[in-house]
Amino acid sequence: MSMRRRSHGARREGGQALVEFALAITVFLMLLLGVFDLGRGIYTYNGVAQATRELARATSVHLCDTSRPQCVLGSSPQTTAVRGTQNQLVPGLSGATATVSYTCTSITDTTVAIKDCDSGDFVKVSVTVPFQVVTPLLSMVAPTTLSSTTHIEIP
Repeated sequence: MSMRRRSHGARREGGQALVEFALAITVFLMLLLGVFDLGRGIYTYNGVAQATRELARATSVHLCDTSRPQCVLGSSPQTTAVRGTQNQLVPGLSGATATVSYTCTSITDTTVAIKDCDSGDFVKVSVTVPFQVVTPLLSMVAPTTLSSTTHIEIP
């Protein structure tokens, strides 16, 4: 009779440990996924910023494709090659919802676009990439897009 009571009590303690483990592992996994999402977000944002800088540099040196009758900013073969390279490096940049915009601005007002790009003006490149977190709780507060803007003077 006493053996039955002991084994019955040991089973209860085992069940209690299982419930405590389930609660603790849930919190631990949420923290682990949060750290994973934070690292992915930082990596993606750094990639977007680097892609923006590289595209602005290439566009400031090679404004447009000279074989076309009309100058379309960012259409040069050099800028297209840089975009292809960055599409492979930055997660989401090659997707349909990612945007890359090129604008010429003057030195006095970098927010207003000008029609003709001349030496001393600035090339403004903006890149926006979608970002989705994995952690359920972070999806309510995390940004859904990551973006970066760079201005570089045309030599």
